[in-house]
Amino acid sequence: MSDDRGSLTDRGGDREPLTPLVPGSSELLTIAMKVNGAKESITTIANRWRTTAGDLNDHAIELTRAVNTVDHSWQGDSADAFDDYMRKYGKAGHALRGALTNCAGALDTAADALDTAETKVKTLTENLVTQWNTYRANNSKNADGSTRTEAELAAGIKPTVDAAVSDARLHLDNADKAVTKAAGDLKKYMDERSIHFSDIPAVGDERFMAPDRILHWQKTPLAGPGQTTLAGTNGGSGGSGSGGSGSGGSGSGGDVSGVIGSGGTSSGGTIPQPKEKVVEWIKEALTIIRSGKIDAFLARKGLLEKVKDLDPNDPKDIERIWTIIFHESGGNPNAQNNWDVNARNGVPSQGLMQTIPPTFAAWSPEGHKVIKDPVDNIIAGVLYTYGRYHSLAGHPGIASMERGGGYKPY
Repeated sequence: MSDDRGSLTDRGGDREPLTPLVPGSSELLTIAMKVNGAKESITTIANRWRTTAGDLNDHAIELTRAVNTVDHSWQGDSADAFDDYMRKYGKAGHALRGALTNCAGALDTAADALDTAETKVKTLTENLVTQWNTYRANNSKNADGSTRTEAELAAGIKPTVDAAVSDARLHLDNADKAVTKAAGDLKKYMDERSIHFSDIPAVGDERFMAPDRILHWQKTPLAGPGQTTLAGTNGGSGGSGSGGSGSGGSGSGGDVSGVIGSGGTSSGGTIPQPKEKVVEWIKEALTIIRSGKIDAFLARKGLLEKVKDLDPNDPKDIERIWTIIFHESGGNPNAQNNWDVNARNGVPSQGLMQTIPPTFAAWSPEGHKVIKDPVDNIIAGVLYTYGRYHSLAGHPGIASMERGGGYKPY
């Protein structure tokens, strides 16, 4: 700050405190220097991290779309292994994006604390200069008319200086605590990612072949003339905000080697067993919901207590979610309804559980924002179900089927 605005120093533009004009104010000068000008550099770093996070998100979305296309076009053990492997990159990208976004927020908080401290300490210094000048002018003479010495003037202003220094220490302490917390948060956000890129095996170490060295890839057949499709999978009648309710026979829903009874069973009596990777997606989604990592989001939605009945290893939870997936998308994470009222309104339902984009955005926690990522879609669909119907059993399709009726979309 320049001398014409009131300064504690006689410095000439440099950033080092020189002899203070107010006696006893050296500590106040030191504090002022510590909090001076820090916000801009921190904010610049935060903005760079946000830009990087946005770029990561864009690349992760494109990668997920490409993987969905391959997954929809090919089947077999090798295809499934490739699909699972490639999805790790998208998940790692989204985990890093979430961490960088949170880190940028932590830096912003620290920068704001430093800015507040700088402003308040600056006010203290300027007020002290004014008080000192006023004090000198009004107290230049002793009672006997003699001129007061500098030592006498310094003693007289000392209580005012001490009060300013005490206040400045509090502001510096608040700034120090904010910076220390930010440093801890940066480490926490980076360390606690659900998956790191370094966790992904090198391409040469990942096996897409079975031990017999035969590639198990089969092209997914196109829908037959007697089948209706839901973005490439079997479907049926459309629902409001959800997908088709169809047989799921030859779509990505896959393996019909066994059946899962749905309590009271569907109108057709049975639904096919889910493919193993669909069960893995369901378990991963439920694990994330119950992991504690999205508890803040769950608390904001009023779901923290409600979702405690979910268990990634509970066959009933898996069965109910698979039943919804089967009737909504046939098990195809790339499914999209392009003909119902939502599609006409520009928000077609998408993904395994056929959520529309606004609903997905509202019910997907940070780090799980790719609507056609199977795990992200299940998380949003399950949380939306809990938010609207209070439980999986309350889902209209599940409630109807477990009373012996047919599936009803949500």
